[in-house]
Amino acid sequence: MARRKITLRDPSRFKDPHNLTWAKYIEIQAKERARYEAELAKLPPEAFDFSGVRPGYLERAIEQFANNYWPEEAATHYIATAAAHAPFEELKKCCLFQLADEQRHMEMDRMVFECAGIPERDWRPAWEQPGTTYRFFQHILQLDDPFEILVKANFVGEGAAGPGSFKVLAEGAEARGDLLSAVNHRARIRDETRHIKYAQALVKALLEDDPNNLEVIQQWQDDVIPLFADVAKGGARREWWDNFIGGYYRIALPLGLRPTPVSF
Repeated sequence: MARRKITLRDPSRFKDPHNLTWAKYIEIQAKERARYEAELAKLPPEAFDFSGVRPGYLERAIEQFANNYWPEEAATHYIATAAAHAPFEELKKCCLFQLADEQRHMEMDRMVFECAGIPERDWRPAWEQPGTTYRFFQHILQLDDPFEILVKANFVGEGAAGPGSFKVLAEGAEARGDLLSAVNHRARIRDETRHIKYAQALVKALLEDDPNNLEVIQQWQDDVIPLFADVAKGGARREWWDNFIGGYYRIALPLGLRPTPVSF
């Protein structure tokens, strides 16, 4: 079956919610980097060699490390594709800002793997196992339509896994003595919020441009939510999943989208 596409006939409907220019973006990110480096400087030495974590933590955490690093690595590819195919400059600009964000996030997550002393040969197998985000991101990497990429990855994926999830991850890492991961999770919250906001603006523009686009966006949502549900591990993490997907539905349902059935 041919993949359904959308055209935004009036690109002026889409506006970057943060009204960023390159100069403003560089200024903001310089402040973010300074804040991040200041937080790293406060950490004790054991935060960087993981000697202060709970016994057995690293063996269990490698899957989470992989679910952090590889999606960021994937994002550097699919957002570059979205930027290359963006049909108008305002959208291309937002994609390019995000591409710079994702590259920085990937470097932060690589540092966690390296500080933890986990051999690089073990990183990808930890992500490719069942119960991770692997299938979701492999699907996104196969796409070339910028609207489909941004709806599926930013609006649905980051809309669900957004700021609240990173706050929970930071608190969980901190409680187990992993102070480095906690700092890294908190450092990306503002960026993730911005990615979600411009995807929301894009979805609203597409719906205002043509109400019939709702059914295409619904299909795109239905394509990927079951893939993301892999992380619920067959329902074993049902409470986590309900909170996770609930964050997305808070932004999706008011726009007319319907919940996607998921079987565990």
